[in-house]
Order: sequence, then C-alpha cells, then structure tokens
Amino acid sequence: MISIGRRLGVSLLLIMLCSVLLIGQGSVWLYDRAQRSYLMTLLQGETDSLLAAMTPGSNGLYLDLGKVNPDYRRPYSGRYFIVEGRERWRSRSLWDTRLSATAITDKPTTELVPGPKGQQLLVWSQQYRSHGEQLIITVALDYQPLLLAFKQARWWLWGLGGAVIGIALMLQQGVLLHALRPLRRTRRELAEWRSGERLQLSESVPLELQPLVTEINHLGRQIERVLERSRSSAGDLGHALKTPLAVLESRLDNLSSELPPAQLLALQEQLDLMHQQLERTLQRARLAPEQQRVERFHSGTDLPPLIATLQSLYPQRDIQLRPQPDASWPYDREDMQELLGNLLDNACKFSQARVEVRWRLDAEGLLLQVADDGPGIAPEARAGVLERGTRLDQQVPGHGLGLGIVLDLVQAYAGKLTLSEAELGGLLVEVRLPLRARLEVGAQQH
Repeated sequence: MISIGRRLGVSLLLIMLCSVLLIGQGSVWLYDRAQRSYLMTLLQGETDSLLAAMTPGSNGLYLDLGKVNPDYRRPYSGRYFIVEGRERWRSRSLWDTRLSATAITDKPTTELVPGPKGQQLLVWSQQYRSHGEQLIITVALDYQPLLLAFKQARWWLWGLGGAVIGIALMLQQGVLLHALRPLRRTRRELAEWRSGERLQLSESVPLELQPLVTEINHLGRQIERVLERSRSSAGDLGHALKTPLAVLESRLDNLSSELPPAQLLALQEQLDLMHQQLERTLQRARLAPEQQRVERFHSGTDLPPLIATLQSLYPQRDIQLRPQPDASWPYDREDMQELLGNLLDNACKFSQARVEVRWRLDAEGLLLQVADDGPGIAPEARAGVLERGTRLDQQVPGHGLGLGIVLDLVQAYAGKLTLSEAELGGLLVEVRLPLRARLEVGAQQH
C-alpha cells in the first residue's frame, strides 16, 4: 500500500510540474507576443522612413539610398525591404534572395515567414500613395536570434523549476515528518498499550488527532470493563457451581452401594469432567477487577524464581535453563507464570532426572520449548492429549490436566502448541505465541 508521504509527494510533484510547465511556457509565450508587437511597431516606423526616402524625379519617384539605414546595404544583415511602385526597389541585404511582399490586410499578422540563410522574418507591409503613385512598402526583421534566446530562457526556466520542485519535495517531506510526529508517538503508545504498559493514550495531540485518540481511549475503557465483567462472571459462576458439585459427589458416594458399578463409574467420570472444567474456569478468573495495569513477564526476574520453586518441589530433578538475554515478554505476567508453571510441573512430575527450558523472542513472536527425559507420549496419542475435555491423566500415562490449561492459554493468545519427541527421549512441548495483544479470554470462556 502506498504511503501518505509518497502519495502527497507524487501529488505535489504533479502539481509543481504542471505549474512549472505552464509558468515557463506561458511566460516565454507572453514575452514573445509582446516582443513581436513591439517590433511590429518599429517596422511600421521603418516603412515611414522608406516612404520619406522616396524622392520625386524627372521620371517619377525613385529611392534615395542615402536616406536609407546602412543595415539594409549589408548582405543578410537581418533587415530587409522591398518597395513596389512604378519600379521595384529591394535592399542589397537580400543579396540574390527573392522576398515577396505579404498580402495587405486590415490587421497585419505577426506570424513569421522563412527568410535567407534559414532566418525567420517578422514582416510588415503597408500600402501608400505618394506624388500620385501607388506604393507598397514591405520591411522585414530577422527574429531568429530572439527565438534562440527564448529557447534558452525556456530551458533555464525549466531547470530552475526542476530545482524548485526538488527543494519543495524535500521541504514537504520534512514538514510531513514533523507533522506526523504525534502519530508516531501515538503508535508507540499503542504498542505499549498492547503489551500492557499503559491503559490509555496521551490526549496531548493536535486537534486533528484528538477525536481519534479520544475514541480509542473510550474503546479501551469499554474493553477493560467487558474483560472485568467476563472474568468476574466466570469466577462467580465457578464458585457458585462448586457447592452443587460437592453435594452431587457426596450423594454419589452415599449411593455407591446401591448403584451398579458401570453406572456408578459413568456418573463419577462425568462429575470429574465437570470438576476439571470448573477448575480451569476458576484459574482463568484470577485477575482482580481493581488491578490498574497488566504487568509484563520478564525472563530475568520472573523465570528464575519459578524454576527455583519447582526445583524445591522436585529436588531429584535437574532443571536447566538455556541462557538467554534478559528480556520483557509482551505478554501478561500471570498468564506466562501459569503457562510455564504447568509445563514445568508436568515435565518435572514425569521426567526421570532432567528437564530443559529454552526460549527465543524475535520479530515472529515467542518460541518456548520444555523438554524432559521421561516416558513421553506415543505419536498416535498426542492428538488425543490436546482434545478439550479429555481426561488426560487417565488416558495417557505421564501427562495430565496441565496440558489442557496450557492449551487454553495458548489459544487465548492465538498461538500454537505442538508435542513431539525430545532429544532427551521424553516429551518436547513447543509453544509459539505471536507478538499481538492479549485476546479477551473471558469472551472465549462464555
């Protein structure tokens, strides 16, 4: 998609090009018209001078060359005349070139006619009557030097116009970058909002951006209220169901001697399934409504205490953390603690002696790997482990409810969870989370 700066630059370039062409070409054309009109006035004066040089003689009028401008006697000087009457006189500057008089009109034309040596002539022709004789006097002036000057001036104008366009484009880009600085700041604030470092955008923005920022802040507050309501509702629902479930379990225990074993087992399985789903709901509803800021997980400060806690719970296990630079993960701190806690607890519980934790944060997102040297999971059983509602701890030896909770968290972040065989021989759990805002978990739970 084309950027705003490039689109404005292209628009300005087209406008400036049209302006330079119109101004440059128009200026030369207007000056050319004015110059021709001025020279036509001078040529009209030349015809008057030639008329004054016509002297009466015994055989009628003749042209007194002593009264004629010397330029008319120099060959191809660019100044020419023809006088047609009883006789025909022509300037010596024409040399052997023939030059016909133009037709006499009420409005003499300023168009150019070809002349000797490739010249372009501006011609004026006028009809007179002197001493009883009819005369047609035509004078011409070479306009070619002015045409060359106009051409050179046109190139200069276009060159200067091109320089002006370049300067204007650079100035426009500078002004645009300065004008878009509030947008870049707003973009950074949105990134901080996405990662949980702020809850609203700064409203110290230009008037043009203030309605947008106000609406975004309003939307953010509305989303936060929806999240709080959904989490509160999930927690309330979970707590409300705990008592009826406990009553059902108690009644089932009392009726265990009266029911057939198969029926009793089926009812117990359904109660266990309801209990597992209830525990997931309560774990997802842990965030208090009065919390004012979502805290981010930091690998340097949050990961070592978590590993130390699990190491104290499983002293016979060697938990190795592959060293990575301390970094702040753009995800909720409690979500990551819950995810890592369940993965490490599963790995420690069913490993023989060793657990490895690796992670990498790049432009794609977070890649988290937890491997153990335990019995692992057979390839044909891995898909069933991740099915929602499956009693993992009974169907697959070695890994229980923790993977289901991890799967819920990964899906909440639009991530991906895969199971494979680790190099240590046990299970390798690989979690990929994209760099994106935390989805509304409460909405998914409803």
